[in-house]
Amino acid sequence: MKISKTSWALLAFGLIIIAGASLFILFKNEDSRKTDLEDRLALAEASIPAVVANIATTTEQADQLSAQLEEVLGKLAQAKGQFPETIQSIEYASALVQMAANSGVDLLSFESSEASKLTLSKLNFEMTEFTLVVRGDINPMLSFISAIDKGADFLTGSMDVIKLTFDTITAEDDLPKPTATITLLLISYEG
Repeated sequence: MKISKTSWALLAFGLIIIAGASLFILFKNEDSRKTDLEDRLALAEASIPAVVANIATTTEQADQLSAQLEEVLGKLAQAKGQFPETIQSIEYASALVQMAANSGVDLLSFESSEASKLTLSKLNFEMTEFTLVVRGDINPMLSFISAIDKGADFLTGSMDVIKLTFDTITAEDDLPKPTATITLLLISYEG
């Protein structure tokens, strides 16, 4: 079977039409992809200033938070420095005896409890309770209590109970001297 020149021409023309249609479809698909990618690129470029602004804001906030953290850590270190590492009863007894003598009152008794554990905000402390009884005139007694309250050795302490009593049995012309029972709680930082 012999194929004529016209059939060859029609076959070639059909192949050219099919190839042209295929190329046109491929071109349209690529053009559609190109448009989609250009739209995505334009959207990404439009969001860049917002992202840069967010980065700048976040960096500024991070710097502020870092400065605040350093300030708080400094305050924490300063606060830790105010707490004694241990509470030695003998040292505090000595300080209280000296303060009583300087204030003009007599220290009648001094007791201290065993240290107990105390945890505040995940920080470990020890708490020791001191009970002391002093006797003297009212002004020196108040001076002594004020000295404890303002004393550098007792910055981490609090006077929870102050019981003031007066003797009723006295010599004829003497005024009764008051007695004060003071309960003092001291806290030390364990680290």
